[in-house]
Amino acid sequence: MRILSYSGSMVTSLSTLLFLATPMFAQADGITLLAKVQMGVQANDIWGYTAPDGREYAVIGTTGSTRIYNCTDPTAPYLTGDIPGPSSLWRDIKTYDQYAYAVTEGGKGLQIISLVDPENPYLVKTWGTNQWNNAHNIACDVGEGTLWVCGTNNGTVVLDVSNDPVNPVKIGTYNSNYVHDLHVQNGHAHLSEIYGGDYRIVRSDSIPNFPTRDKIQTPGNFTHSSWANEDDTLCITTDEVGGGRVALYDISNPSDIRFKDSWTIDNRTIPHNAFIRGDRVYVSWYTEGLVCLDISDPSNIRKVGSYDTSSYGPGSGYKGAWGCYPFAPSGVVYISDMEEGLHILRIDGAAIEFDHTPLADTQDEVGPYTLTATATALDTTATVAYMDTWYRVDGGSWQTVAMQNQTGTEIWSGEIPGQVAPAVMEYYLYGTDSTGRNQWSPGGHNAGDLTYSFLVGVERVVYFDDFEGTGDGGWTHGKTSGTDDWQRGIPAGKGGESTRHEGTVWVDPDHAFSGTKVWGNDLGAGNANGAYVKDSSNWLKSPAIDCTSSTRTVLQFQRWASIEAAPYDHGRIRVNGNLVWENPQGFSGDAFHLVDNTWFPQSIDISQYADGNPMVEITFELESDGVMQLGGWQIDDFTIISLEPASGGNNTIILSGPTSAAAGATVAYQFTNAPLGSRWIAGGSFNNLGMTVMGHTFDIGMPYFEVGSGLASQGNGSFQGNIPAALAGQTVYIEIGAAMAGAIYDSNMVTLSIQ
Repeated sequence: MRILSYSGSMVTSLSTLLFLATPMFAQADGITLLAKVQMGVQANDIWGYTAPDGREYAVIGTTGSTRIYNCTDPTAPYLTGDIPGPSSLWRDIKTYDQYAYAVTEGGKGLQIISLVDPENPYLVKTWGTNQWNNAHNIACDVGEGTLWVCGTNNGTVVLDVSNDPVNPVKIGTYNSNYVHDLHVQNGHAHLSEIYGGDYRIVRSDSIPNFPTRDKIQTPGNFTHSSWANEDDTLCITTDEVGGGRVALYDISNPSDIRFKDSWTIDNRTIPHNAFIRGDRVYVSWYTEGLVCLDISDPSNIRKVGSYDTSSYGPGSGYKGAWGCYPFAPSGVVYISDMEEGLHILRIDGAAIEFDHTPLADTQDEVGPYTLTATATALDTTATVAYMDTWYRVDGGSWQTVAMQNQTGTEIWSGEIPGQVAPAVMEYYLYGTDSTGRNQWSPGGHNAGDLTYSFLVGVERVVYFDDFEGTGDGGWTHGKTSGTDDWQRGIPAGKGGESTRHEGTVWVDPDHAFSGTKVWGNDLGAGNANGAYVKDSSNWLKSPAIDCTSSTRTVLQFQRWASIEAAPYDHGRIRVNGNLVWENPQGFSGDAFHLVDNTWFPQSIDISQYADGNPMVEITFELESDGVMQLGGWQIDDFTIISLEPASGGNNTIILSGPTSAAAGATVAYQFTNAPLGSRWIAGGSFNNLGMTVMGHTFDIGMPYFEVGSGLASQGNGSFQGNIPAALAGQTVYIEIGAAMAGAIYDSNMVTLSIQ
């Protein structure tokens, strides 16, 4: 059994390839969409405002303006104002008193927007055009009445608006490190120092000084956002990288930050902004939409629900949900999707609890594969109304089979049809309760996003190298320009030093995945800093691997990589010169990077170039520019796997035809479920004492005679013949034998009584 997920556990199967799913249902899991506004322009960040009379508003940024929507009736929001501003992909807004404050990467200072009459908002003024050229973000210490403008070319600028909200006073600047985002309350600022990979707490009650209380490195070393809970006991952070995690910290002693737990969807997706309200965390997760998490037990983060706002579906990339606002008194959540606009959501929580033992790998090609599950409605007034099993074969289209309820119980059962090996099977369970709420299992973000998986057939290891030998084992390395810094040995746990911004990014492992040795760029021995070299193009190449008898060939290895996003730096994998993988592409000034925070199992389907090939060479490449160097490649446990037909099966071919006939008559037989492309023979015998051929046991006995043969190109076939008159009164036993890839298969035996 395999659950195709990448939340930190090792997955070592060919089936890990097939985690890209096509969701079949509305992408809501414990969350209900109340309203959606297509804005006709790209959105960015979002915040909220509650008027003194209790009316609720969403304040959302676009590339050219700040828009205000009345959301008092969350099912019928309407636009009350559209305040033009500098053109920018990034626009961030916070509210204080009866005003909204907006900054952009497009410069032109701080826009102050009046919400005194939120039905008629207007731009009061633009302040501070001489204070910075651009700003990435803004935070507000509501208790102190201060604004913290961060990500500017002049550091993090602190403004006092407590006495006069429309006439800010500059009171200090924090410029020790680049701050990408922050949260300020109760005398402390929680800084996200993205390029240092640090979450830092500084005192905010001694401005213009900002003494550090403590700092800690976040799991992905690319700290994008941070937010503390109301009583300053916990803080949540996000790492804005593929496979990035939200991480929770105990900050009850701000001078001693303690890691509690972390959580992610999978190895591809990217979290953006996270906020704590009560015992829940609300995360805008780019292509995955909104994710709500339970932190009532800080050491065990659990998912409450999710809603996919994005039209892009599950996957990696910087599209979809940008920001969320969970602090409206009504409890609804606003979320901004770059392409899909404003969404207003209600958090319901899970609908059904499942108890299911996943199906195991099998060599049975006949099937069916029977599964059972206990499904319990979590709403005590509801019942589970129906259940389906959705399955697919080898990443193909999804198919469904209805599950049946055992009357009077909560047990449901269903059957997935048998499949010819080799096959990778994925499936998930989908249930609906009597109130119409849906739930699936396993608990992925979207239906079909995470799946259970099992193999029909046999996995065979073609090649394995954990790099522990005394020599390089035929591996070679070199350069096409610059310097070759590939090394085999013990990683020193150093990393890459960023020269674009202040701070050092420590991103390399301090241990191999197994044993002690790895291959990597600059392992950090001695005085080396562990960073890959600048202005270079170098490579590591495997020895030639014989895949002559391999089918469905997959490359698997353990990866701990940190590479600046393309087009700045390039990490690539090639098979005999053919590109099969490359690192993500960033966008605009500060691109986003591939930064692993742990050993990660990577699987790549290389069957197109490797199947049947006696000379397969795998090349890892790294091409760097002259600006920013991280840690580069670190690889371990390099493996080539072949998924092959089952090693023979008894009665896996299904034979049907007459069981009685008159002498002299013509009889016809059909069979199905033979291995595709296999050679088959139909044998007849006058006894059923059994026999062994090439190590495989058949039901019919020696001697036997051939009554049909051919090629089962589609896994089925037929044959017919006339019964000689001399066989009247005899019994003939008929069985199919087939051969494929060195494995022998047979059918059930049909007994023919001749009259």
